[in-house]
Amino acid sequence: MISLSAAAQYRTADPADENDPDAPRFWEETQVKIPTAPPSKDLKPFYVSPNTPLTFAIDANSIAFGKDDVIRYVIVITSPAGAKQVTYEGIRCETHEWRLYATMQKDDQWVKTPNSRWQAVRSNSYNRYHSALIQDAFCENSIPRRSAKEIIPFLKP
Repeated sequence: MISLSAAAQYRTADPADENDPDAPRFWEETQVKIPTAPPSKDLKPFYVSPNTPLTFAIDANSIAFGKDDVIRYVIVITSPAGAKQVTYEGIRCETHEWRLYATMQKDDQWVKTPNSRWQAVRSNSYNRYHSALIQDAFCENSIPRRSAKEIIPFLKP
């Protein structure tokens, strides 16, 4: 896997405040490793909307849970003509945000997304798959589920 960013998860501004539950905490993303291989054959399709002609599937073997409470995964989006887009993304349940880390090229090589940043999830967009993942599978309100075994039953075609 290829490294992207660095850091930890939640920290206080002053290390002396680590045990103070009222001290302000700042979220930082943990180091992210970009996949180096194409998605596995264990794709789990899930429903997004009657308004989109695209189909969506998560690579079940790619679902990862960071110490920063981010759920990372590989998603395969397929058009009716069979064209595929494969990306590596993350979702933060706490803030209802998503981030694109990398895109797989036609030669099965992953390319890191430059200047990637966290974006708000929109539930009213045409291809609202991030919203579907947050609402239906990845999150219980704003708390991330803790295992792929827990998520997969919620990924219903």
